[in-house]
Amino acid sequence: MTKQILYILTIILLVSCRTYKGNDIRFFEKYDFNSGDYKLYGLLTEGGRTSFTEKVGDFVISDTVTLNKIKHDWQIHPTDKRMACGYSYIMILMKDDSCVYHFNINLDCEYLTCEKGWFEFPEGMLNKYENSVTRVPRQVASAFHDTLISRHAFDK
Repeated sequence: MTKQILYILTIILLVSCRTYKGNDIRFFEKYDFNSGDYKLYGLLTEGGRTSFTEKVGDFVISDTVTLNKIKHDWQIHPTDKRMACGYSYIMILMKDDSCVYHFNINLDCEYLTCEKGWFEFPEGMLNKYENSVTRVPRQVASAFHDTLISRHAFDK
């Protein structure tokens, strides 16, 4: 009887602690960064500041090797947590002159939102690439954002 109870408790523990990988998404999975001119922009918004946002500011990642590492690393898990933290960055994936994907991240509260929902996004997922970013001056980033808005790039 004791073995059966222990067995049942072990099963319950394993089931309750498992990760639901079926709901995970791997960002940028459908993009072939080796073909075309891809760039990932991080444009500051009005969300909470972190050491990363203060140090880096607006940025772009255009290196194919780094983009492929991000593609591999950014497997994210859904979250039921809802936070009114705002966003640290709007992230914009460009191919040539077209916005092909965009989403928002908050590094302080550690979440990401996109059309697929809310996801956990630990700050380290972006911090890891700090040395691979090219800083973009605030005025240039703001003008770039305004151009995308005027082109209705975010309406898709």
